Amino acid sequence: MTILRQTPDDYLFHLEAVSPGEAKRLWRERIKENWNYECAYCGSTENITLDHVQPRSLGGPDTSRNVVCACESCNHNKGRTEWEEWFQSQYFFSYERGAAIEAWTNPVRAPKKSAYQRRNVCYANVA
Repeated sequence: MTILRQTPDDYLFHLEAVSPGEAKRLWRERIKENWNYECAYCGSTENITLDHVQPRSLGGPDTSRNVVCACESCNHNKGRTEWEEWFQSQYFFSYERGAAIEAWTNPVRAPKKSAYQRRNVCYANVA
């Protein structure tokens, strides 16, 4: 299984690519692999591009968790619109696809262990 890194620069850092162009190509390809080369919105496999779920023009990051596969039609029609608002108004809307996009953009993370963990200490009078 291939590892999906968060940015093209991560592919350079981990020496999986030797040029910025190759790193960007790998990054894009891995996102498409993770979405099985299907549009996250309508399920089409035709003319697949990548779409920023939260548009960059509205402050969306340029990271893997903000980018999904989208056919050219969905990508163009969604444009700068918030994805949930746009998606719910489409004839192909489905709760399953919406949940998959939500899970992709907001993965559940295990809680971090703190370097300092509170201990149950008994402070009894020691005499």
